Amino acid sequence: MRNIFIILGLGIAFAGCRQPEPIFPKEDNNLQDIWVGLPGVKDARFDPVYSTAKDTAYIDVPYFYPVESDNETDITKLVLRANIPLDAVITPALGTPIDLSKPVKLEIKGGTGAKRSVVVVARKVGDVSVKGATINYLLDGLETTMDAVVKDNDVIFYIIPGTDVSKVKVTVAVNSHSTTSVAAGATLDLSTDKPFTVKSIDGLVKQYTLKVMAPVKKPYGIGITRKLFIKLGAASGGGGISTNYTETSMAVSGDHLVIVSNTNPSKLRLFNRTTGNYVRDMPLPAGNYYSFQMQNDSTGALLGATFAASGDKFQLYRWQSATDPAPEKILEWTNTIAWGGLGRRVRIYGDLNKDAVIYATASLTNDVYKWRIRDGKIVNAANAPDVNAAPVISTYASGSGSFGYLADAVPTAVSFSGTYFLNYGSEIAMVNGGTNVRTAAFNDDAAGIIFHAPSLYFRFNGANYFAILKYTSWSLNGGNIALFDVTDPAAVSMSPNNPAYGAFNVFNSEVINGAADNGNGTGDLCVSFSADRSSAYIYMVLTNVGIVGYELTTY
Repeated sequence: MRNIFIILGLGIAFAGCRQPEPIFPKEDNNLQDIWVGLPGVKDARFDPVYSTAKDTAYIDVPYFYPVESDNETDITKLVLRANIPLDAVITPALGTPIDLSKPVKLEIKGGTGAKRSVVVVARKVGDVSVKGATINYLLDGLETTMDAVVKDNDVIFYIIPGTDVSKVKVTVAVNSHSTTSVAAGATLDLSTDKPFTVKSIDGLVKQYTLKVMAPVKKPYGIGITRKLFIKLGAASGGGGISTNYTETSMAVSGDHLVIVSNTNPSKLRLFNRTTGNYVRDMPLPAGNYYSFQMQNDSTGALLGATFAASGDKFQLYRWQSATDPAPEKILEWTNTIAWGGLGRRVRIYGDLNKDAVIYATASLTNDVYKWRIRDGKIVNAANAPDVNAAPVISTYASGSGSFGYLADAVPTAVSFSGTYFLNYGSEIAMVNGGTNVRTAAFNDDAAGIIFHAPSLYFRFNGANYFAILKYTSWSLNGGNIALFDVTDPAAVSMSPNNPAYGAFNVFNSEVINGAADNGNGTGDLCVSFSADRSSAYIYMVLTNVGIVGYELTTY
């Protein structure tokens, strides 16, 4: 047993005397990385461009640093840094300020003594970049500003086709120590590409090209939007917005907006649809025309409705355009049912000269009165033309109490049984037209906690849109257009806290405010389209405050 312990002890002793593996020096002398910094400036790092043989490193150092400052770089006091293999040595030693006004040769010696050299060539360069550019031009008589997108050597303005860019004022922003061949505010013809140069303080010159290009057309929905005008109060011209609670409705036809004033008799005033300026008054139909409502159809024909208290005649008139001097009476029905009055809100869907439906809400009830137009004529229940046709009355089955005075029933199809939106004080509901039962309702926060009437439905670029005048003031003298994509009915109830909410509430206009209260909570929205349907023009009138217009495009 003792012999076994002796043998084990000798084995341990021999193992403890084993020699370590030898470490051989590496012959790697490659320069792994190199850069230049500024003394005392932590984030200033400038990297090289190498020659093909990797034996020369060219490093451009900004003439001023920061680039937009007046702090000129001292090229004789730069810090050169590099990463080299672990057992390599670089000469001269790095990490302290060095004069790089002339080329500096670096020698890297690997662990075996093998050497290689790299020449560092540094230069101070000025800034020849384009920081931005703008053009100013007239669009529909309005001064319009457009910012450029700088892409490589192209300075691109994405402008909707058909815009006149033959006389635009151009401003190009460059470094304060550089110059450009385009004088600030120069008038240029950008119907063709225009080259220009930027020259830096050290004489370096770079060429760019000013270009106007059509934006990419979206396959779905709304793209670029722009404000056409905002006209507050008397700024709308000689017939400007008043402060006496009278502007209750708006329609658009051709080049004109029509604003209805519910004076007795009413006033129908024309405004330019691209500037918002007052043009003139429209002649009224014969007789006493007392109206709250005018709406445009899909072609720009106009439907005017009289207000009918209980026992009065509810009349509908058709104008072929805003300049039609002789409107045609297409309905005269005596209101013996709607005791709270009929005609404060009237909506249309379709073509007044072909097929359409007309929905009107009866005040202080939960009833929607419906008329159908076939081949340009109001028809009765037997589908026969009848200028005295009684309405089909649908009672909203999901509400409690009445709509109040101002409710919108907005059809979405030329049908009495099609889906419609119901917008009144308590809710904004999507309703099954066959059963008159709510199928979805707007989230309260999306609808607006103050008030949310009137409303508008339209189709544009493959999407279905619902817009509301969203009030932002408890005096109802402030508000804006809020536009929602309701193509997917499942989105209608979406909360603003949902991450997808931006794809539902796709547009919000600027808020307008007035000094006078809007106690009646009235106003209106309307929409028209360009001939090629590449643009939709949406407008809002807010009683006692003003009118606004926006263009929504497919680009």
